[in-house]
Amino acid sequence: MKTIRRLYFYAVAFISLEVILWGMISLVRSFFGNRIESGVQTLAQALSLILVGVPIFLFHWILAQRFSAKDDEEKTASIRAVFLYGILLATFIPVVQNFVALLDRIFLSVANLQTDRAIIGASQTWVDNLIAIPINLIIAAYFWNVLRVEWRSLPETQNFSEIRRLYRFVWTLYGLIMVIFGTQQTVMFIFSLPTQLLGEFGRESIINAIILLMVGAPIWFFSWRILQNALPDPAEKESFLRLGILYLLSLGGVITALTAGGNLIYTILTNLFGSGATWQNFFGEIGVPISIGLPFGIMWAYYGIQLNKQIAFDENLPRRAGKKRLDFYILSLIGLAAAFFGTAMLLSYIIDLLTGTSYLSDGSSSSTISAALSTLIV
Repeated sequence: MKTIRRLYFYAVAFISLEVILWGMISLVRSFFGNRIESGVQTLAQALSLILVGVPIFLFHWILAQRFSAKDDEEKTASIRAVFLYGILLATFIPVVQNFVALLDRIFLSVANLQTDRAIIGASQTWVDNLIAIPINLIIAAYFWNVLRVEWRSLPETQNFSEIRRLYRFVWTLYGLIMVIFGTQQTVMFIFSLPTQLLGEFGRESIINAIILLMVGAPIWFFSWRILQNALPDPAEKESFLRLGILYLLSLGGVITALTAGGNLIYTILTNLFGSGATWQNFFGEIGVPISIGLPFGIMWAYYGIQLNKQIAFDENLPRRAGKKRLDFYILSLIGLAAAFFGTAMLLSYIIDLLTGTSYLSDGSSSSTISAALSTLIV
């Protein structure tokens, strides 16, 4: 019963706090954005969210705090840790998103491009972003202080340590996604340049890519460095969460990189077999798989090394060998499936060729043989 009660109180407190937060943001935006005349409904909705959300949040949060102060089990509960770190994510990530939107539109304006081409917050204004950032920071600062005080008084830290580890990995993945997408957009823009002076892809793509790299790279670097600095802790070395995420990053990198490599080989073979594409079009076509395969290939190489180091921490030799086998078996299964489908396509092509129903000069036939060979090669 305690777990159900705990889940109820923290879930309602979280939802009501989000209602208050975005109600406040909407209310302030209505005043400073000169929207009162044209947005009476928005203003009324914001006020109703705040008036309803405040008493509900205070009731559940105050009771949760009282339960935590009286009972060590409540104080160290995983649900409480999820709530506190979840609030930090729910406030800090919007801060980053609004900062990216603001920065992106500034750069686009400097480059004499339309701000509605921004990758994030294209329909927003600088007022919208400058209002959302401080309000989210105020809420985040309060719960950051609550969490800081909490850590000093915890009788047992295992549950909080695990959720904190997850919190750090969320930031690492968040930053990594921005870096990967920014790199992909940059490479894609480079491959589009030969078609015309400004590139088919548009100048806004390189601006968006630069912003993503400028913001995402520091987030990834510092979050990952914090995780790496925690490795002397035995709990970090033995963490299944860390091992699982490293598996996810390594396998996700290799699968995506090899898929992109297969598409690259397919494009090359299709052109060799006479698709008739011009050099400019060919250069643009190969840019797509290269722009995807390059960042994911780097991710595979780096996190593959980190995965091997993590597995090496296990002093139990049979268990260590089992962890390595899992990686090999997954890749072997994927490779076997690709080889099977590649062989099936190749045999289908040979049968069609021998029976006279397909010829190499036929466009669909060259596509089939290219797909079969590229799948087999990968």
